[in-house]
Amino acid sequence: MTSPAHIYILGASGFGGGELLRLLAGHPGNAGIRVVSRHHAGSPIHKVHPHLRGLVDGRFEAEPDWRWLADSQRPVVFSALGHGDLATQFAGLEKQWADVGLTDRMLLVDLSSDFRLDHPGRYAGAYGRPHPSPELLGTFTYGLTEWKREQVKTAKRIANPGCFATAVQLALLPIAATPGLGLLAVSGVTGSSGSGSLPGEGTHHPTRAHDFRAYKPLEHQHEAEVEVMLVAHGAQRHRLAFVPHSAPMVRGIFATVQFEWPEHGGAVVTQSLTEKYRRYYEGSKFVRIVEGTPRVAAVAGSNFCDISVATKGRSVAVMAALDNLVKGMAGQAVQNFNVALGFPEDTGLRQAACYP
Repeated sequence: MTSPAHIYILGASGFGGGELLRLLAGHPGNAGIRVVSRHHAGSPIHKVHPHLRGLVDGRFEAEPDWRWLADSQRPVVFSALGHGDLATQFAGLEKQWADVGLTDRMLLVDLSSDFRLDHPGRYAGAYGRPHPSPELLGTFTYGLTEWKREQVKTAKRIANPGCFATAVQLALLPIAATPGLGLLAVSGVTGSSGSGSLPGEGTHHPTRAHDFRAYKPLEHQHEAEVEVMLVAHGAQRHRLAFVPHSAPMVRGIFATVQFEWPEHGGAVVTQSLTEKYRRYYEGSKFVRIVEGTPRVAAVAGSNFCDISVATKGRSVAVMAALDNLVKGMAGQAVQNFNVALGFPEDTGLRQAACYP
């Protein structure tokens, strides 16, 4: 039986940290969790995450006690820090880990965008700024579990994918190596929790609740992650055009990928493509191929991604729905934790959405 781990969560006061605590609270691989938030240091966890009252005890710490973690046989750190924060602090943290003998033993799962890309130029192109620690790019395993499962099994540093990137890549993986697809037109819709827990125009209720709008059209940073996956599958000639949208909902992502299939169309193509997707994800615990169209309400709160395929002639639309905070963030992080530490992949995650 796989022994449990002692866990630190950095930046635990945000939505990602709250979801990690919710999912790990009853996880058999949890031997103890401590949480860090400088802003909320000393406050009980339930003051920030009221839904965890009576389920998760403890208080936020201003700084981690790495010696506590070093005493564990299986030390784990989840970083839910803001984008850029872990990369900026990494040199100092590495020294602290080395001082207590954690460097070669610790599993680190980063939920931010800091280490998802493997090249400084690609990072600068996606985020419009240089990377704080460019020498570390390429040292993390990209944690899209359904694509990198074998690499995750032996990884010590895992970069969790972006939420939109997860949905789009899961929609594309079974056909990514198909030649001649040309333009991949992607429309994505997300809920307000994707903007994080700090208030802003994208999350403020009066400006969000009755609105629907595009943002960052054709220049969203998650495009870069999808492009890396396509190139890795030999799809250098594919062209990606992604337009994300803000929707008046809290949780969820719905992505539609449209392209021209290089063969003749018709019902046979719909059936054959659907079967192709079923075969590809046959061993995957959290990707469900559904009839009709996926629904955000059927996956919200769960780690599932529902996918369906529709065709008309040679035109193909692949649709994917997932919860941006679970399969698109904390749930996938726990999924990678399971794989890396040898737990069954769905441990602590096999739960249905709250429907309706």
